[in-house]
Amino acid sequence: MQDSPATTASRYEEQRINSELRQRQDNTSWMLFGGADTGRYRDLEESGLQKYEGFGGQLGLRYPLLGAMQARRAAVIDTQIALDQAEHSTELILAEQQQELRQTYIDWWQQGALTDWCNTYQPVASSEQKAVANRTQVQQLRLSEKLWVEQHWRRLTRVCTNLAQQDAHFRGQLAYLQGEIISAAAKPIAEKLPTRLAPIGSWLHILEKHPALKTHRAEQYRLEPLAQSRWTDRIDADFSISQRYDNRDGMSGSGGGTVAAITFEVPIGSLSGGNRGNSAESRYIAARYRTEDTRHNLMKVLEQTLMQYQQRLDYLKERSIELKRTQQLVLEQKGRLNIDTEVGFLNLRLAQLEQAEVEQELINAWHATWSVLAQLQVLTDGEPLTRSTDAMHWSSLQEYQNRIDAEQSLSAVSTEIPGSSESAKSVQSWSTAAYIWDTSVLLDREQRAEQVESLARAGFNHVYLGFNAAQVSNIESLNLEITQLIHKLKQSGFTVDLLLGDPQWLLKEQRSDLLQLIDTFSALPFDNLHLDLEVEQLGWPVPESRLHDWLQTLEAASQRSPWPVTLVSHHRWFAAQQRFANVCVPCALPGLNIESVTLMLYSTAEQSVITRTAKMLDAWPELQLYLAQSVETDLPKENSWSGSSPAELTKLTIRLRDHLKPRGLAGVAWQDWAQYPRSATEKY
Repeated sequence: MQDSPATTASRYEEQRINSELRQRQDNTSWMLFGGADTGRYRDLEESGLQKYEGFGGQLGLRYPLLGAMQARRAAVIDTQIALDQAEHSTELILAEQQQELRQTYIDWWQQGALTDWCNTYQPVASSEQKAVANRTQVQQLRLSEKLWVEQHWRRLTRVCTNLAQQDAHFRGQLAYLQGEIISAAAKPIAEKLPTRLAPIGSWLHILEKHPALKTHRAEQYRLEPLAQSRWTDRIDADFSISQRYDNRDGMSGSGGGTVAAITFEVPIGSLSGGNRGNSAESRYIAARYRTEDTRHNLMKVLEQTLMQYQQRLDYLKERSIELKRTQQLVLEQKGRLNIDTEVGFLNLRLAQLEQAEVEQELINAWHATWSVLAQLQVLTDGEPLTRSTDAMHWSSLQEYQNRIDAEQSLSAVSTEIPGSSESAKSVQSWSTAAYIWDTSVLLDREQRAEQVESLARAGFNHVYLGFNAAQVSNIESLNLEITQLIHKLKQSGFTVDLLLGDPQWLLKEQRSDLLQLIDTFSALPFDNLHLDLEVEQLGWPVPESRLHDWLQTLEAASQRSPWPVTLVSHHRWFAAQQRFANVCVPCALPGLNIESVTLMLYSTAEQSVITRTAKMLDAWPELQLYLAQSVETDLPKENSWSGSSPAELTKLTIRLRDHLKPRGLAGVAWQDWAQYPRSATEKY
C-alpha cells in the first residue's frame, strides 16, 4: 500500500518538527556570542576629560542556568510532544488508509456478489413477469396480483443497474489506494467471518497501542520531569566568559580583558509569591486525565463494535437459515404445482420472489458483518482475536444458493431422524483424547486395525501420536506407515495430532532441535501439533525467565509449524490469579496463535476437579480448554485413576462432560493409552 497524500504530508510534518527539535536541543548547551562597536568616547579621568575615537569587539561563551535552562528544556519537551503527536498522527492516517482500503475491497466484493445475483435472477425476473402477464391475459390471475409480482421484481433488480461502471469505480479506487493496477481477471474473495470473537478483556492490551492513546501517554511521560516546581525556576540566569578587545585613535596597540560573569533576572513580584501555580504540573495532570478519558472512550467504542459485530453475525445466521427454508419452499411448491393448479402457480411465484430477496439480503448481511470486522482488524493489524477457530465461509453459503434436486431434498427430509443431526454435532464437538507416546503397535500393519477399533470402542475420537528417537531417526522409511495410520484413524472419525515433548527445548540453545523436528514431520497430514513442554521439569521454583523461554519457544514453534499448535500444561499456570502475574502465559497465547490448551489437573477428587476446572474456564474464556486425567500406575493414588475399569472411566468422562461442557470445556484427555484399561478380551 502506497502512502496517500495525507500520509506523505504527515511524514513531512514529522521532518519539520524533528528539525525544530534539534535546534531547540542545541539551545540548551553553550552558545557563542560576540559583537563589534565603534564610536566617540568621553572618559572622565584624574587628568581631566579625555575625548577620543575608538573601536572594539567582544567574543564569548554563554551557558543558561536555573530558570533560563528550565525554559529551554521546556521548549525542547514541547517540541518532543509535537513530534510524538505528528508520529502518532501518521500512524492514525495510515490506519485510516488501511481501513479505507479494506472497506473498498469489501464494497467491491459486494458489487461482484450482486452481479452474480443479477446474472441469476434477471432472467428469472423477466420470465416471471411474462408468466404472470400471460396468466392475467387469460384471466387466470388478478391484475393486482400481476402488478404486485412485477413491482417486487423491479424493486429487487434495481441493484442491477450500472454494474460495469461500479466495478470500474472500485477497481480504480483500489488501484489508487494500493498503488498497483488491478488486473482485469482479478476477482474479490470473501473473507471468513469468525463466529466467536474474544471478549473485550482480551482486546485491552491492543487498545494501549492505539495512536490516540499513545499520544496522550507520551505527553504525560514527557511532562513528568517538569511537573515538580522549584523556586529557582523563577530566576533567569546564565554564566558567560568573554574576551574584550579595544583600540583608540592615535595610540598604538590594543587593550582588552577577559571577563567571567553570572547574571540573573527575576521579577520582584515572584519573590513574595510563596505558593504560585505551576503551569507544567497542570499540563501534566491534564494529560493524565486525557489519557484516562481516551482509554475509556476507546473501550466504549470497542465494546459497541464487538456488540455490533455479534448482532450483524446473528442476523447473517438468520438469513442463512431463512435461505434454506425458502429453497425448500420453492422445491415443495414446484412439487405441488400439478396438484394446486391456480393457487400453486401464485404460491410458486411468491416463493421464488422470497428466495431471491433472501439471497440479496444475505449478500448485504455478509457485507455489513464483514465491514464491522474490518474495523476490528485495524486494531489487530490483520487477524481479529477469536475464542475459537470456528468461522463462516461464503463458499459454504453459496452451496445453499445452488439449485438443489427436489427428489434428493425430499428424500433427505423424509429419512432424517428429528434431532439426530444436532445430537451428532453435540457429540462430535466433544473431544475424548488419548495420549499415545509409543506408536509402534499402531504402526504395525497386522495390529493397526485392531488397535484403532480398540480406541474407538473405548470412546476416543482424538489421539496424540508420539514417536521415539529410533522412529524419528528412521522417519523417511516410516513416512508411508505413518501416513497410512493417520488416514486409517481419520477414516474412523479421529482427530490426529502430532505429540512432541521435551523440556530441554525451552532452552534457547536447544530450541532449534524442536524446529528441526517440526520440519521433519511437516509433510505428514496431522491435524495439529500438540506440545508437552513442562517448565517444572527443569527445576522448581520456576523463575520468570523460564516462563519467557516457554513463550519464546511456543512462538517459534507456532511460526514454524504447518499445523495449528496446541499446548498441554500444568493447571497452576492457568489459575485465575495468573492474569495479574508479572508473566501471564494464558494472556500471551492468543497473540501466538495458540488457542487450545489441555490442563493437567491429575486428581481423583472428582468434585474438586470439576470446581477448579470451572474456575479456570471462567477465567480464560478466550481459550479453548481441555482437561487431562491420568491412569498412570507410577503416580500416587490420589492423582491417578489407575485400577478403574473401562466402564468406570467411561462414566467418569460422561460426568465430566455433563458438568463442564456447558461451562465451555472442549473435552477430556487421558494419559496414557498404554496404561488405559481394556476389556478382558483385548490386547495391550
